[in-house]
Amino acid sequence: MLLAIAACGTHSHSSPSPDAADIDATPDANPLEPSTLAGTGLCIDDACAQISPDVTPYTPRWALWADGATKRRWMYLPPDTQIDTSDMDHWNFPVGTKFWKEFTAPDASNNPVRVETRYIAKVGAGDTVQDWFYISYQWNATEDGTMGVTTGVTDANGTQHDIPSRSNCKSCHEGVQPTRILGFGALQLDYTDSTAGEVDLAGAIANNWLSVAPAGTTTPYFPLPTDGTTDAQEALGYLHANCGQCHNPTSDTYKSMAIPLQLRLTVATLGAVADTPTYQTAIGIAATMPAGGLTDIVAPGMPDQSLLIYRFESTNMAVRMPPIMVKNADPTGDATLRTWITNLPP
Repeated sequence: MLLAIAACGTHSHSSPSPDAADIDATPDANPLEPSTLAGTGLCIDDACAQISPDVTPYTPRWALWADGATKRRWMYLPPDTQIDTSDMDHWNFPVGTKFWKEFTAPDASNNPVRVETRYIAKVGAGDTVQDWFYISYQWNATEDGTMGVTTGVTDANGTQHDIPSRSNCKSCHEGVQPTRILGFGALQLDYTDSTAGEVDLAGAIANNWLSVAPAGTTTPYFPLPTDGTTDAQEALGYLHANCGQCHNPTSDTYKSMAIPLQLRLTVATLGAVADTPTYQTAIGIAATMPAGGLTDIVAPGMPDQSLLIYRFESTNMAVRMPPIMVKNADPTGDATLRTWITNLPP
């Protein structure tokens, strides 16, 4: 998120739609692209008033900022399969796994408009970009039908929400391998205030979805370290969700530009805040790409001298992080990061 230009978005083909009810069908390596959202198996009807009973809702512990859009999320795990969790930081999903995320944004009159629903499916048994399928579906004006979008839409449906292109989707999701899914994993599901009916980490364990269950008998299975306040926990979680997809060792941003910054948390480094990759690679560390006359990624006690804050708040898209799909800086996230840095001991 903070030291290099990254991206996030969608994917395409165009062919006849399979039956909406055929959710258990195993996708081939080159699947027919469903022409509507209902064809992906999420919905029983075109308006998605009825969600398939085989689909499970969930909410990640830390949300990815989307210019204030509200979101709903669902996932589908094929029957008699498990997620390979032998590496708890990088869940590996079986062929046929599907994920959806719906975006609702305000129009010019501040009325909520359902704009798009994104769809990601594991279509191959390997670990390449060809093994994952990405597409977004744009809702029509009456919100009772959809069409696939593969090249992106700016200010969709009279809102300020942009629908990403397929290549945008890949650039974000392909940065966390082999997982690809950004909001469904050990740390993102490990919390106790999940909504009734939604799956969390304890629920995934109870459902026997995980090939290797974490140690312990109750949430939190992976408690976040604390510095005596919640400041560090909130900042670590925010950066994990909003920046970790690019700033982690499996991403091309990290590998091709030799950027050592790691903002994605790992379960083995949660003993103390100083042990986390974020602290090890950001606090008092000189940036490889300085900007605005600033050199330290995070200058303890000095948010205005921290490149992380400068890039987060900048209106210059050549500098701003994240670089795409965001038009306005997240005010809550900004306050979280500023409070955290302000309270860091020099």
